[in-house]
Amino acid sequence: YERLGSRSLLINKGLLNFMPSMTLWWFLLSVCNMAAPPSLNLLGEISLLNSIVSWSWLTMISLSFLSFFSAAYTLYLYAYSQHGKIFSGVYSFSGGNIREYFLLLLHWFPLNLLILKSDVCLFWI
Repeated sequence: YERLGSRSLLINKGLLNFMPSMTLWWFLLSVCNMAAPPSLNLLGEISLLNSIVSWSWLTMISLSFLSFFSAAYTLYLYAYSQHGKIFSGVYSFSGGNIREYFLLLLHWFPLNLLILKSDVCLFWI
């Protein structure tokens, strides 16, 4: 949004060519959203599925489908926004500054750090 002034996916298409370093961060955050290892979302989905199994099999099946379609949509969102031709209205280029990279690191790092401490949390539950 800061670079192009719009949240439209049609305008933000092709960001891999525009800002390749931010594409890596977008990929890392998308993978964490899809509950891939080593993110905290994986542990949350596994715990949720385990608790749902004891309650109702029908709910577990619907939750599994929802989890799958959520991951598929995140993958589609990543691919659609990063690949393709750049919108012709984009005339300026900026590689990003240290503040933006530090902000993304501070969003991504706790998702992967907390998974290491989660075994201690599960012990107390």
